[in-house]
Amino acid sequence: MSLRSPYARNGSLFSSQRGGKPSKRKWRFGHIIKNAFKRMCMLVGFLVIFSAVMGAFTSSLFMGETKVPSIPSETILFLPLEGTFIEHSNTVGYGLGDKVPTIREVVGTIDRAAKDDRIKALVISDRGGALGLVHLQELRNAVKRFRESGKQTYFYSPSYESLGVYYLASAFEEIWLQPIGILNIPGINAEMPYARNLLDNIGIEPQIFARKEYKNLFENVTDDHMSEASREAMSSLIDTLGKIISADIAEGRGLEPAAFRKALDKGLLLDEEALSAGLVDVVGYGDELNEMLIESITGDPNSDETVFTPLSAYQRAVEHESVLSPVAVKKKPNVALIYIVGQIVQHNLDGANELSSAESLVGVLRAAAERKDVKAIVIRVDSPGGSPVASESIRRAIVHAQEKGKPVIVSMGEAAASGGYWISAPADHIFAAETTFTGSIGVTGGKFSLKEMWSKLDVNWDSVSWGENSSLWSFNQPYTASERERMNALMDQIYNKFVAVVAEGRNMSPEQVDAVAGGRVWLGAQAKDVGLVDDLGGLDDALDYTANLLGHNDRQDLQVTVLPRPKTAIEKIVEFLEMQASIGKMYDINVRILEWIEPLMGSIASQENHVSALAVTPEGKI
Repeated sequence: MSLRSPYARNGSLFSSQRGGKPSKRKWRFGHIIKNAFKRMCMLVGFLVIFSAVMGAFTSSLFMGETKVPSIPSETILFLPLEGTFIEHSNTVGYGLGDKVPTIREVVGTIDRAAKDDRIKALVISDRGGALGLVHLQELRNAVKRFRESGKQTYFYSPSYESLGVYYLASAFEEIWLQPIGILNIPGINAEMPYARNLLDNIGIEPQIFARKEYKNLFENVTDDHMSEASREAMSSLIDTLGKIISADIAEGRGLEPAAFRKALDKGLLLDEEALSAGLVDVVGYGDELNEMLIESITGDPNSDETVFTPLSAYQRAVEHESVLSPVAVKKKPNVALIYIVGQIVQHNLDGANELSSAESLVGVLRAAAERKDVKAIVIRVDSPGGSPVASESIRRAIVHAQEKGKPVIVSMGEAAASGGYWISAPADHIFAAETTFTGSIGVTGGKFSLKEMWSKLDVNWDSVSWGENSSLWSFNQPYTASERERMNALMDQIYNKFVAVVAEGRNMSPEQVDAVAGGRVWLGAQAKDVGLVDDLGGLDDALDYTANLLGHNDRQDLQVTVLPRPKTAIEKIVEFLEMQASIGKMYDINVRILEWIEPLMGSIASQENHVSALAVTPEGKI
């Protein structure tokens, strides 16, 4: 929501003119443009810096607050599901606003609450949350473990607007739906637009190379319909995904899969229909659930006693308690948990690609490999891919860590596809969630030729070149035969290297890899069947496996060091201010450019005024 000032800026109500002939006004367009640009930058800069300072002030107040939430002897853990969870805290914000929790923090806190006698129940309320399927599965598994501890779980939503939200809710013992709310579970539908005919009409020619038939990243612009390979792969993905979700919901609700499928095929269920189908337990209001829970703790539904403890407050409290605990802490083996999140690139430009650039991650991996106190490395990969060169740089750093005697275990997040799988392949053990998108062992690239479009617009591009293939990356010319040969050579080299990397890492022959490659995307459940991953599970499963590998019971016996190190709020603010300094330098350069062109603008304006004067008659008319 945007807020407008109630005050309008008014122009002058009165104006005065001096007597006599008005003086001729000299227009200096360059000066006007320069001043307008300068004032605009000053205003924007002031607002940005003011926001940063206020953020730093409020953050310092928060960090300076010494009061730690206290946990009542009997309380209910409460989590409002709003927004999303993240993988690593460095992926969002500049230390301003509310802290966005990581999925590991949320899952870890619920697991801890399951063992805490003070926590009697868990309640999650849907407030427009938007979680990916892997995070939904990891949160769902944490809820199931909480239930197994013998504690009550409740999920409330005024209306279940998506299959994903209901998928999470189905893990709870009691599901509430507000009267007149709906259960919207229409299944899964994937639609893709194909724009080749449009591009042909406007004269844009996609010239794309791919290895191989399933590498369909640009198919939406190279074709006017879905290819058979894409349809096959997409149908397989959706069918497998539907079976996973259907089986989990049926198990959570104690239904036969066929009974749930019958309800799902309706698409949309009204409140009483959802209740009759056994998909919700109570059609009731939020205040009724609230009063029931208050009564379960206090014996009085109208009690003013604090009953609910937000998950974030509980997390801070238990962390504080563990620091003050007089119990001697047993020395635990140190495990480096390294996050690779986002599109893989080579350079960490202005610190924006800390979690996905080879420039940053190679150093982190090599440092972990050299540390004697680090006994193993767990890598959390959540990446759709990116640069092959950057992926190979990161892969080499992982191999180096293995050569130093460090076991490397990979946990795949929402996606570990293409370059994300390239860097995962050498791991000693790979975990993927059932719904992780992985594989995509292939490569694609090319350009769009705009030659025909320019011809339609009567624009002619001319050029002077040096080198037989100097127009290789020009959008104004299609590929020549020589340039096509170079592009095909590049595609073949990258694809063959990719296959070799996977074959080496997964102990497969190149022929075995090629049979499951071709650019095809697999769900984690499918990837396990074809040998691309070792086990199904989340990050906690990967950490438990690592603990067992080191001779311990589970992840609670590990000292986990998160890398890259999460930044503090102050560090994020400083980084933000440094970015503003860079913007300031750019502003200074732009002002100098305007100062340089101002005389030219003035000269042009003078000539325009001269021509206008000649065109005006003595009567002041043209």
